[in-house]
Amino acid sequence: MKTGRSSVQRITCIQQGSLLTKNEALAYAYKYLPLKLKWVKEMNRERLKEYVLSCEQIYHPFWIAKTLVIAERPPFPPKKMPNVIFVDAVYGYRGLFGKVPPLEESDVRKDQLVPEKIHDQDDALRYVKHVQHRQMNRSYLLKKPIHQIQEMFVAYVPLWNIHVKVRNHDAIYMINANTGERERFCRQGQLLDA
Repeated sequence: MKTGRSSVQRITCIQQGSLLTKNEALAYAYKYLPLKLKWVKEMNRERLKEYVLSCEQIYHPFWIAKTLVIAERPPFPPKKMPNVIFVDAVYGYRGLFGKVPPLEESDVRKDQLVPEKIHDQDDALRYVKHVQHRQMNRSYLLKKPIHQIQEMFVAYVPLWNIHVKVRNHDAIYMINANTGERERFCRQGQLLDA
């Protein structure tokens, strides 16, 4: 058992406004339960709390790369398009954001931070280049565009880690504390190669 207080760290969070409360996160966990468990007479949102083994808020790290794609199209001026690429700093899952995510500075306890496996920017850069060449360049048939990385940093996604055990169903639900959506890629697994 830990004694004393955990130290606090200032982080950049992918969030806008207030986060889900514990009760709201549990309501979303109930939503994601299999139907066969919801049909049990005594099971409801309030009763689910009895079957929750743990419910904690954690912060999952992602590398964020703000990039600029420059597509030359002579005789016209080059077309410049900003993009935001994300790389999961734990498992290596990567892709493009549809829009620039809202970012806020927050003070959180260090024990709430998920440890990174992709520590430095050079390692994360491999994954960013993979997204640029495999996903972004596909839409250009002839000449491939020029990619410029303008900024690269670590940001954290707030999640609720809820462990539920009901009868034979033993599951961990990772609920996004911004949207209430279930995060399937922020679970235990292996690091994906670039």
